[in-house]
Amino acid sequence: MDVCTELQTGLLDGARPIDVVLRPMADGGEGTLDAALLAGFDSFVVAAAGPLAEPRNTRIGLGGSTALIELAEVCGLARLPGGRGRPMRASTYGVGLAMRAAIELGCRDLVVGIGGSASTDGGMGAAAALGARILDQSGRPVRLCGAGLGEVASVDLDPMLAGLDGVRLVVATDVASPLTGEHGAARVFGPQKGATAEHIRDLEAGLENWAAHLQRAGGVDVRVMPGAGAAGGFLAPFLATDSVRVVSGARFVLDLTGTRQAIAAADVVVTGEGRWDSQTATGKAPHAVLDAARSAATPVIAVAGSFAADTDLTGVMAHYSLTELALPDRDPERDARTLLRQIGSRIAGQLR
Repeated sequence: MDVCTELQTGLLDGARPIDVVLRPMADGGEGTLDAALLAGFDSFVVAAAGPLAEPRNTRIGLGGSTALIELAEVCGLARLPGGRGRPMRASTYGVGLAMRAAIELGCRDLVVGIGGSASTDGGMGAAAALGARILDQSGRPVRLCGAGLGEVASVDLDPMLAGLDGVRLVVATDVASPLTGEHGAARVFGPQKGATAEHIRDLEAGLENWAAHLQRAGGVDVRVMPGAGAAGGFLAPFLATDSVRVVSGARFVLDLTGTRQAIAAADVVVTGEGRWDSQTATGKAPHAVLDAARSAATPVIAVAGSFAADTDLTGVMAHYSLTELALPDRDPERDARTLLRQIGSRIAGQLR
């Protein structure tokens, strides 16, 4: 929203009036809840838990019978005490508590955006919070975190499914990684969460064990299912029981917030991100905006902190880089607000 506001200030700094509609975007990760709230969802506070399962209240979005839960808001990386990664202790338990609270409020459509995860617990924490019974060889509940994956000896998902009866669960993500293997949750995303080589070996073995028990409980081998590795394997217990619909995060936010219609009604769209590179075209928010604008024949202007040399800007009418504008006497991060206002003013001049 800050980026939108600074660009708006620059756009309105001219003689010719410009009608500016602000539509902050997200892809299911950080900012998804704020985008929904700005589009008309109501904020509601529920009891949940942070990434280390510590009790804390969290915001969810309510719109009619739909509840929007952002994993990053509940127990994501930004919620870790001191910002220090705890790859073996972090859990999705709080997300499950927030989901359960939404169901108890009468919501029958649950949308969970799962970007920005701090954990690699295979969704075990969320499943347990929703009622799943996950026990070790002695019949005791396992630790609901990455370190507990290898302890699992039996899984009963029926209580979780009973709690989800009559509930339509949608998970928004643009990560298609499998649960295990070279491109899986532990090896690809573990290092981003503070995992060492030893942690990754333990998490990989634990996820294999967890997946084997999920297959016995649900009859589905989730290890090779696309998307099962997203958010540290959050989807695994839901994919194993066919109780979830997985959608593209950015495209879902476009529709959820009415941004697709706003793009179609606009004369020009301004979109962007911190760095526009080859990864932008893999389902990130600005690329979804670009697709929607192309379908509506609406011109697009791109704004980014920087553009990679190999950036594909097909379909972009003009682009502005904070890094280039900052040279030689400004810092693109420290002076980002000022630079965004200047870019807004330049765009206004281009439009005039």
